Amino acid sequence: MTALGPGPAPVVFRDYAATDRDWVAREHVRHYTMVEGFDPSFGEAVRGALDLIDAGREDPTGKFLIVEAAGTRRPVGCVFLMVEPPASGRLRLFYLDQAYRGRGIGKDMLDAMIAHAAANGLERIRVSTFDRHLAACRLYRAAGFTQRVGEPSVAFGQGLRQVDFKKDLAPAGRMDD
Repeated sequence: MTALGPGPAPVVFRDYAATDRDWVAREHVRHYTMVEGFDPSFGEAVRGALDLIDAGREDPTGKFLIVEAAGTRRPVGCVFLMVEPPASGRLRLFYLDQAYRGRGIGKDMLDAMIAHAAANGLERIRVSTFDRHLAACRLYRAAGFTQRVGEPSVAFGQGLRQVDFKKDLAPAGRMDD
């Protein structure tokens, strides 16, 4: 459980279940269409990502995390680590309800994914976002990810620049000086 000060309830992390799929899809589409102004094609992208996640759930190297408000069992966040052979992981559908942002929960979510990836022998983690998602970009940079900013393009009805982040992980058992 992550202890928080005044504001929303503390949270607990748990594994993703098939019954979470509708919430993940609904919350992503709600946020990105209402807050970000994305068009309906974003819903198709979310469903495609969830299909990949559901297909990869049996791989123990991946990690599929749901964040709940403690005591309510109400989901407030999610992040998924998918394995991309030969030794990479990709974060997908990283989301945290706006009421829970700025409280260190996103960092805790990212740290859990990095620790899981390293413990399971992955050599790197990748994640993509858009340049206007400033808090996400700061979070990844603070965690030691390097970035590559793409050319301006139109995605989901918006003019955006994709930002690809990568973090190399130390091989298991190797200690850096």
